[in-house]
Amino acid sequence: MNGVIFVISSPTGAGKTTLCNLVEKERDDVQRVITHTTRKPREGEKNGVDYHFVSNEEFKRMIKMGEFVEYAFVHSNFYGTSKNALIDVLNQGKFPILAIDVQGAKNISNSFDNVVNIFILPPGFEIWLERIKKDRSRDSLNVRLKTAIEELSELEFFDYCIINDSLEKALKKLHSIIDAATSKIAFFKEDYLKLANTLKNDIKEFLGGE
Repeated sequence: MNGVIFVISSPTGAGKTTLCNLVEKERDDVQRVITHTTRKPREGEKNGVDYHFVSNEEFKRMIKMGEFVEYAFVHSNFYGTSKNALIDVLNQGKFPILAIDVQGAKNISNSFDNVVNIFILPPGFEIWLERIKKDRSRDSLNVRLKTAIEELSELEFFDYCIINDSLEKALKKLHSIIDAATSKIAFFKEDYLKLANTLKNDIKEFLGGE
């Protein structure tokens, strides 16, 4: 079967990366695509696990060589998904899942078929604000909130929306979306039709043999 690419976007602090990591741990058919960034690692982050951390010079070289399927300049840093990283997951027979920004989601959809775009929303402003304030390692609060206004304005581009009021509930919904998408006839029409035609021929052969 061909692969389905799952893209998860959200405004800052809504939980897209956490959900990606959790669903990857719980499923054998999904693998997170590790993206590149020019920002410095935060406390506890590991190169090649959380991101591929590269210099501005290296990132620009990769852009020039056409190595990214999508990239964006967000909060004073570059972020991008390399073609090789994405194709490598597909070649393993797994479904790639990416935690990227809205601009990146649009670029992936323009470059590949069978893309499912999922947007994560916080349950309300006050709870969301407290989550953001707890993470002091990121960019300034005002910068992140102004970016969030732009991201929230793109909600209608996405196929599904999950309100992350409870991580457990949000994760269950993400599993349900993945299960539904990986059974969608439009995504795997050739495979399903092949099986259906084989079954029809088997029936005709069985009936004709009576």
